[in-house]
This record gives sequence, structure tokens and C-alpha cells, in this order.
Amino acid sequence: MQIYQLPLGALQTNCYIIPGEDSRAVVIDPASVTEVEMFLNTHGLSLGTIIVTHGHYDHFAGAAILSESSGARILASAPDEQMYSSAVKCWADFMPVEFHPIKPDKLFSDGDEFTAEGLKFRVMAAPGHTAGSCLLFMENDGEQVIFCGDVVFLMGVGRTDGFSGSTRDMLDSLEKIAKLPGDYKIYPGHGSTTTLGYERENNPYIARYTDQR
Repeated sequence: MQIYQLPLGALQTNCYIIPGEDSRAVVIDPASVTEVEMFLNTHGLSLGTIIVTHGHYDHFAGAAILSESSGARILASAPDEQMYSSAVKCWADFMPVEFHPIKPDKLFSDGDEFTAEGLKFRVMAAPGHTAGSCLLFMENDGEQVIFCGDVVFLMGVGRTDGFSGSTRDMLDSLEKIAKLPGDYKIYPGHGSTTTLGYERENNPYIARYTDQR
């Protein structure tokens, strides 16, 4: 299946749109409303499920309005629950947009598995950027993929100086990621897609753990 990547909003946050069963889409990290609605309409899709990878507002700024207008459920990371209703904690007060808090229909945690529009996801906690940062594993036509929010980028990693961020937790998470078996295509919250194999070799924050595998 096709995974569509739309950089949206002031911070060019990657929103991912994945067509599922019955032309109902999963939308991961909707940073805005209009562009998502236009894309869905153009491709003949309806919105079934919204997934929020972590509690920073650039990753869920469009979620509340999209959910209200479509009836889509919102799934979000449990440890960041208090960030979804606080403009200060989620950094919404730094963004030039109106704050729309969300109340997720379901909260997920480390080790959870769930199905959204026929697509199966598995959760691995990866705190550091925020307490609720995580990896969402999914299989796409035989390829193993990860949606990681702001945990890992191409040749970089997420910052740890925000609410519930922790450098110690980030280092532990990166070690855990480096030691994952096999390779994965990585869909990050900002910038280009990459692979775990490439990051193991070239990302200094992850390569430091490669020899310990």
C-alpha cells in the first residue's frame, strides 16, 4: 500500500496518510486541517482513525477539528496524556495557530497492539523527546516500517529539553533502537525517510551502540 507523506504547518511536521479498508484512511500526526481534508477528498478517502505519536502540538494541531468533522477516533500515546490539553506543556503557545486540545478515544502504551482500518500496529516505548514518545511498527507489503515521531531523524534525533523530556531516557531509547533485529524503513516526524540500517552506520547518536549489538 502507499504511505503518503505531507509536510504540514509552520514546523513542516510530517503527516502520514495510509489508505486502509473500505477507503478509510489512517492519518498519523495531522499538523493541520485543510491540507489533510483536501488530500482525502482528492484521493477518494474518508478519515477513519487519527494516531498521535507524542504530545507536541505540531503533531496534533489538526486532530480535534478533523475528528469532530469526520467522526474519526483519536489514538494517542498514554504517557503524554496531560500534554494534549495544555498549551504550555505541548508547546502550542510557541506556535502561530489556535490551540485545540484533544481528548483521545484510546490511549496506547508500550507493548500494545491495535488495528486501525485493517492496519496492524505495535507500540514500543521510546521516551526521551517526551515521556510518551514511541515507535509504531507496521508491515507494509512485506516491508517492516516504523513511524517514530520525533525520536529519530535522518542523521539526527529529537531534542530533550521540553516538558517530560529526558536525555537519559533518550540515550536508553536509542540503544534499544540500535539493537532492534533486522532493518526497518523509518518514517520520522520531520525531514526525509530513512532506514534503521542507514542510521546504524551514519547517525552518530545510534552508531555509538552498533558495536554493542
